[in-house]
Amino acid sequence: MPGTIICYGDSNTYGYDPRSFLGGRYTEDRRWPEMLAARTGWKVINSGKNGRCTPYFLPEIESVCSSLERWSAEEAPVWLWIMLGTNDLLHNPQLTAEAVTDRMERFLRKLAEREEISDGKIQLRLISPVHLRRGQWVESDERCRESEKMDDCYRKLAAKMGIAFTCAGEWDIPVLFDGVHFSEEGNARFAECMMREM
Repeated sequence: MPGTIICYGDSNTYGYDPRSFLGGRYTEDRRWPEMLAARTGWKVINSGKNGRCTPYFLPEIESVCSSLERWSAEEAPVWLWIMLGTNDLLHNPQLTAEAVTDRMERFLRKLAEREEISDGKIQLRLISPVHLRRGQWVESDERCRESEKMDDCYRKLAAKMGIAFTCAGEWDIPVLFDGVHFSEEGNARFAECMMREM
């Protein structure tokens, strides 16, 4: 019986379309979370936000924790899929993949302390982001290398915490001219790959 998936991520979850002059959004039938819902029958909640980094400061983390009670009331099983880290690397050039993973671990452990997670009402899946590529937003090969390293860092973190893991970095998802954001084809391929993960 289908349940609920909350997709908590950044602009690539939100469906940002950098081709728009004002920074618009793909239509619902071109965004991977909504495509996944249409193809699987699961309720998929798109909780993507442009520019979102991994929650690090306590007020940011508590904001997410405050949503857990509401999410846990959705049709079971309830999954919380987390795909973050790209903006951490883009906005903080001094951060390494290991440092971003440390931030993610702090965030996940705070979530895991909550009853909704510890009692199994909501299950976690960590998704390593699609790799950065050289483009208008990515001028450094070093940032691309750090994004590639996150696959292994996140894989080890997920194993350490005993949660599900998906390595989206292995899927060769097409991105647009900025080197960051999924193309329409990229959204479709991402949805197909996530269907296999389910």
